[in-house]
Amino acid sequence: MKKKIVVIGGGTGTYTVLRGLKKYNDLEISAIVTMADDGGSNKVLRDEFGLLPTSGVRQCMVALSANEGILRKLFSYRYYQGVGISGMTFGNLFMAAVSDVLGDQRGAIKETAKLLDVRGKILPISYDKVSLLATYTDGTEILGEHLIDLGQGKVGKQRIKHFRTIPKTRIDSEAKRAIAEADMIVLGPGDLYTNTMANLVVTGTVEAIVKSQARVVFVMNVMTKKGESYGYGAQDFLIDLGKYLPLSRVNYVVVNTDQTIEKAVAKAYAREEADWVKDNLDEVAKTNDSWQVIRGRLLAKGRVEKEKGDKLARSMVRHDPDKLAKILVELLYV
Repeated sequence: MKKKIVVIGGGTGTYTVLRGLKKYNDLEISAIVTMADDGGSNKVLRDEFGLLPTSGVRQCMVALSANEGILRKLFSYRYYQGVGISGMTFGNLFMAAVSDVLGDQRGAIKETAKLLDVRGKILPISYDKVSLLATYTDGTEILGEHLIDLGQGKVGKQRIKHFRTIPKTRIDSEAKRAIAEADMIVLGPGDLYTNTMANLVVTGTVEAIVKSQARVVFVMNVMTKKGESYGYGAQDFLIDLGKYLPLSRVNYVVVNTDQTIEKAVAKAYAREEADWVKDNLDEVAKTNDSWQVIRGRLLAKGRVEKEKGDKLARSMVRHDPDKLAKILVELLYV
């Protein structure tokens, strides 16, 4: 019987995990993704089409697709000219069209996954239209995934002290069932709040994880990020995670130890005031009796996949999909 792995998150971090796990034929993979994105083409989908954002879903489809040809590349293609479609991806527009034809976005996701020969399930955490609300230490409130993600202004270097969805929403039954049946649940890597916590603050998600018999793995981010984890060490990530999920439920924390990157990339990160996540977990090891730290040189080497025109430095330093997947599979069979 195949082992069941559930990856909870969104964005390039989840994409990386799925790309590695896809190569193991003895796994049944489910990706549970946040549906609160509201920037770029997702804003158009929400405001003009009345649909839920699908960029996270699209990235998971591309990651898990058995089709490595032109169709897969098309779903990542972004238009850079044309009134009304500049900035949109072919994949998002395609799913919007399928949703219109079927009259059902849930069905559109499943039918598109079939077309791409997706090896696994892609499950939105919820089908309700919600926004994310972050409250920072000085009381400032930022509404919307896109603005939180930007981390601009005085809040960029502050901690988020409270995080929730507006309005409240409940986990979808399919996502809840996948968690209940999982042998392993993977949280991260990815933007701490707009990817990982965005799922955990959905009512019923944490309860489902706590009740499950799965091993829970938290994959530590490689770099910090303004607006969500400025100046964070590994301890800080776990402290914040513990505000939403009992840390006693975490079995493993996977930490990268490789900090070898090109000087140009390091300078780009410095301009964004991002830095390596310091591994300071040994300082709390003696007081911890639940999770085990797994360390390894996990950075991807050479060029990474990125969309044409992507200028974000944080997209250039990522975990290696194969190295990360190898660790996760080994932990699954311990």
